[in-house]
Amino acid sequence: MHVLVTGAGGFAGRHLVSLLTEKGHNVIALDAQFISPLPETGSVQIISADLTDAREIEKVVLSSKPDACVHLGAISFVPDGLSNPDRMLSVNIRGTMNVLNAFQKHARTARILVVSTSQVYGSTTEPKPITEDAPLLPVNMYGISKAAADIAALACAKKDKMHIVTVRPSNHTGPGQSPMFVIPSFVSQLMAIKSGKQKPVILVGNLESVRNFADVRDIVHAYVLLLEKGRNGQAYNVSANNALKISVILDTLCDLTGIKPELKVDPEKVRPTDKAPFLDITKLIKDTAWQTRIPFMETLRDMITEAAE
Repeated sequence: MHVLVTGAGGFAGRHLVSLLTEKGHNVIALDAQFISPLPETGSVQIISADLTDAREIEKVVLSSKPDACVHLGAISFVPDGLSNPDRMLSVNIRGTMNVLNAFQKHARTARILVVSTSQVYGSTTEPKPITEDAPLLPVNMYGISKAAADIAALACAKKDKMHIVTVRPSNHTGPGQSPMFVIPSFVSQLMAIKSGKQKPVILVGNLESVRNFADVRDIVHAYVLLLEKGRNGQAYNVSANNALKISVILDTLCDLTGIKPELKVDPEKVRPTDKAPFLDITKLIKDTAWQTRIPFMETLRDMITEAAE
């Protein structure tokens, strides 16, 4: 297949492009800017384009006529929703509609996967796993923007008779993730201490929150399976369902690196204590037979190895 990947220069996008090419697909890799270059080969075409520019996105789809699309392009760093909500809403909602409208006009038979987030469900104390038909109750601008895009995508599937699926992943991490995010931030600081570039002090936020963390390589594997096997007009949860307290993850990283730092709270990193929703992934398993393949300890070791290089 010829697959358009938006947000191809991002964390998950890079892993997805790599997996698609390994599976023999041709990829049109699109991003507003590539912070570090992707290898452009016979199977990967690099295109720089702004998702909020409808004409630009339409030209890309018209010229490349993809067989499929994984729409990853978004502003995904939650604090950006506070500092620049207009930009987040524009990219995450208008950008999604620009992609869907372009395919509706020029490649309406393509299979489209719109990547949403588990944050559309909001914070919950519900003890039962959340299924895809649970109400969407986002509590921050990121969740609001992705919920709107998710709903719009499923509406387009019904209204325009297009093959569109949405996926709601839980937190994921792994090699290549920006130090803006919690686990790579810990890894970066620990390795800086180990190399003597930083005093043995780590800046932390709220260590009491609980999160589910899957390996990004498992997550993009789910994306490919859903692109191939996902049922039209359906939403799918994807999660490792390994709820971990942030403090436990930090302790594990300290053990793996042999560093016992002093912890110092950085007010800018502090978020309210909460627990990520526990997702029911029965539908995903039934329709795709997906399962996690990479143990979390291996994820952490790979991140440490990358940071040491």
